[in-house]
Order: sequence, then structure tokens, then C-alpha cells
Amino acid sequence: MSVVECPACGATVAAELGSCGECGSPIPGTRDGVETRVRRFWSAPDLGLLAGVALAVAGIVLLGAQAWLWAAVALALAALVFLLRWEAGRRRTGAAVARLSAHRRVVGARSRGQLELFRLRRELAELQAEQSRAYQELGRATHADDATSANAATAKIDDVGGRIQLKEAEIGALLGEIRERVRQAQGTSRTSNT
Repeated sequence: MSVVECPACGATVAAELGSCGECGSPIPGTRDGVETRVRRFWSAPDLGLLAGVALAVAGIVLLGAQAWLWAAVALALAALVFLLRWEAGRRRTGAAVARLSAHRRVVGARSRGQLELFRLRRELAELQAEQSRAYQELGRATHADDATSANAATAKIDDVGGRIQLKEAEIGALLGEIRERVRQAQGTSRTSNT
């Protein structure tokens, strides 16, 4: 099973899915696990547009033939077809805007948490460096047979170790919050799309 990275959120996704399980974005270039390289130069004609144009042309021809009633009917039907096409396009645009808004909420929920997560991981790295220095101090004190310095270094190692555990717990809690925010944003996007 091949995996790809979602271009929208960076999550790892199975290529067979075709869309991201985290943010719901489509994965470009994949369809059922096979990379698609087909380029469309000709798309299927829009039957609604063709019907509207045909009715409008027929209405104009009937006007020229002075068949007023039939011309009015054909032109009214053409106007109705164009109105229905416009409404359908407006709804598609609204759905696209809703998807974009949902995607923005998901990315916003994730990025706010990622900034905080970066700060916490940096603080964790600083604590780990401090713990490493304390271990070096303990090694020097032990080598010099200095019990007072060794006890102080051991106390410092214990203190820093406790702070590291607290920081790791804080990181774990933040990761849970980020997942919950993303889940809530995805939940609101799914309900707004339906």
C-alpha cells in the first residue's frame, strides 16, 4: 500500500483513498491508488447551456416568422433554463466556498496548536540539555569524590527530570487538544456541507 502526503494539511494518507482523512481535501494525482496523467482537452458539452441556446435561437426564429405565441413560449423556456443554470452554478459556488471555509477552520485549528507545540518542544529540548549538563556535573563530582557536589547534581537531575515529565505531559495534553480542535472543525465542516 502506497502512502502520500496531503498537500493541504501534511498528513500521511493511503493513496488508495483519494482524499485526506484528516482534513477531507482531495489528493491530486491519485485515483484508486493509480496515478492519473490524463489531460482533458475536450469536456462533455453542457446540455443545459445547449438547450437554453437552442430555445433562445428558436424563439428568435419564431419571432422572425411572426409566430408570437410560440416565440414567447420558447424565449420564456430559454430564460427558465438559463435561470436554473445560474442557480445551480451559484449553489456549486456556495458549496465550494463552504468547503474552503471548512478547510480554513481545520488549518487554523491545527496551526494555532502547532505554534504552541513548537514552543513546548523547544522548552523540552532546553530542559533535556539542562539535564545533560547536570549528568556531566554528577560525573565530574563522582570522579573527584566530592559527595556534596554529587548530591547537589543528583538533586538537580531529579528536579529537571520532574520538570521534563511535566513538560512531556503538557505536550501530550496539547496534542490531544489539537486533535479535538481539528475533529470539531471537521465536524462543523461536514455538517455545513450537508
